[in-house]
Amino acid sequence: MSFRPFAAPGINFLRPVRVLKTESFRSAALFATLFLILSWVLLGVVYWIVNGTQTAALIGAVDADISTIRNGYREKGLPEAIEVVQQRLGSGDYSGADLPGGYILLQDQASGRLAGNLPPLDFRPGLFSFPAPRKSKHDSAMVLGRGVYVTPGVYLFVGRDTSQITATRARILKAFGWIEAASIVLAALGGIFFSVQFMRRIDAITRTCQAIIAGRFNDRIALRGSGDELDRLSVAINNMLDRISTLLDNLRQVSSDIAHDLRTPLTHLRNRLEEARQKSVTTADYAAVVAHAIEDTDHLLVIFAALLRISQIESGSRLAAFSTLSMSELLERIYEMYRPVAEDEQHMLVHDIQPDVRIRGDAELLTQLFSNVIENAIRHTPPGARIRISLRESGNAVVAAVEDNGPGIPTGEHEKVFRRFYRLTSSRSTPGNGLGLALVAAIANLHHAKMELGDNRPGLRFQASFPSGQRA
Repeated sequence: MSFRPFAAPGINFLRPVRVLKTESFRSAALFATLFLILSWVLLGVVYWIVNGTQTAALIGAVDADISTIRNGYREKGLPEAIEVVQQRLGSGDYSGADLPGGYILLQDQASGRLAGNLPPLDFRPGLFSFPAPRKSKHDSAMVLGRGVYVTPGVYLFVGRDTSQITATRARILKAFGWIEAASIVLAALGGIFFSVQFMRRIDAITRTCQAIIAGRFNDRIALRGSGDELDRLSVAINNMLDRISTLLDNLRQVSSDIAHDLRTPLTHLRNRLEEARQKSVTTADYAAVVAHAIEDTDHLLVIFAALLRISQIESGSRLAAFSTLSMSELLERIYEMYRPVAEDEQHMLVHDIQPDVRIRGDAELLTQLFSNVIENAIRHTPPGARIRISLRESGNAVVAAVEDNGPGIPTGEHEKVFRRFYRLTSSRSTPGNGLGLALVAAIANLHHAKMELGDNRPGLRFQASFPSGQRA
C-alpha cells in the first residue's frame, strides 16, 4: 500500500523550497524579522519601566520604615525604636506575617542584634542587596534595602525581598516569549499562504504563456478583479497577446494577399517571356516583350517598395523624426499642390482649415497620408465632384477630414479597405495595388490617430482625429 500525503488543492507540499523562494515568503520573513526586532525593543522598554517602577516603590516603602523607626528613637530613645521594629514585624518570633517579604535589623556595635528578623550584618550604610535568608532550598530571593546609622554605634537596615519584582520580570519575559512564538508561527503560515496564492497566479500566467507557445493563440489570463499588481500585469499581457494575435492575423492575411496579388503579374511576365521564346523571331518582337517585362517588373517593385514602407512605419522607427508641426500649414500646402490636379480631372477642391493648429508628428508621413486620401477621392469620383479638406481643433483632439460627394464606399467595406491589397470590385479596373489606404492606416496608427470612414450623403467622409500638440 502506498502512502500519499494530504495536500490542499493547488498546494504542492512536496516542493516546499519553491514556496520559500517566492517574493511573498521573503517579504513575510522580512516583516516578521522587523516585527521581532521592534518587539524586543518594546520588551526592553517595558522591562525597564516596570522594573524601575517596582524598585522605586520598594525603596519608597523601605525609606518610610526607616523614617518611622528613626522618629521612635528620637522621641523615646532606643527602647522605642526596638518596639517599632517589633510592631512592624508582627509577633515576637519575627515571623514577618505583618510585613510579607520585609526584613529589618536593628543592631548595636557592642551587643549585636537588638531587634529584627535578620542575623547581624556588617555596618554598611547605603542601598545594597544580598541573598535572602533561605527558608527552603528552592528559595533564592534577594533582599534589597538600605542601611543607616540611627545614632553612632546603632545600625539599622530595612529591606524587602525582590521576589515580586523577579516574578513580574519572569511574567513579562514569558508573555513576550509567547507573543514572539505566535508571531513567528503566524508569519510563517501567512508567508506560506500568500506564497501559495502568488504561485497559483504566476502558474496561471505561465500556463497561458506556454499555451501561446504551443499555438493556442486565443488563450488569455483570467483576472481576479482585485486590481492588484498581478491583475495589472495580466491585463498588460492580455493586451500584448491581443496585439500579437492581431499582428499574426495581419501577417497571415498579408502573406495570402501577397501570394494572390503577385501571382497575376508574375504569371503575365512568365507568359510573355515564354511567348517570346516560342514565337518571337525579330528584334522588334523581342524588344516589345522586354518592354512589357520591364513594366511588369516595375509594377512588382512598386508593390514591394510600398510593403517595405508600411513595414518601416509599423516598426516605429520613424518616431525619432517626430516634432511639433503646424497641421494648418501642412494641409494648406497639400491643398495648393492638389488643386491643379483636381481641376485637370474636372473636380472642385475646396478647404476649410482652422489656422494655427499644431500636433506632434512626422510631416513627410502626414503629407503621404492626406495625399493618398485626396488622390483616392480624385481617382474614384466622377467629373464635377466636390472634394473638401477641413481641419479643426476640438477639445484635446485635432480633427482632419476629406469629404467628397462621389459614389462612396458601402458601409460593410469600411474596415476592409484599410487591409493590404484589398480593392473594391468597382476599383479593380483602375490602376493601383490596394496598398494606398493600408499605408494611410499605418501612418495614422503611428500618430495614435483614430480613423473613421462615414457616409457623406452622398459620398465618403474620411476623418482622422489626432492628439493635440499639448497632449502629444
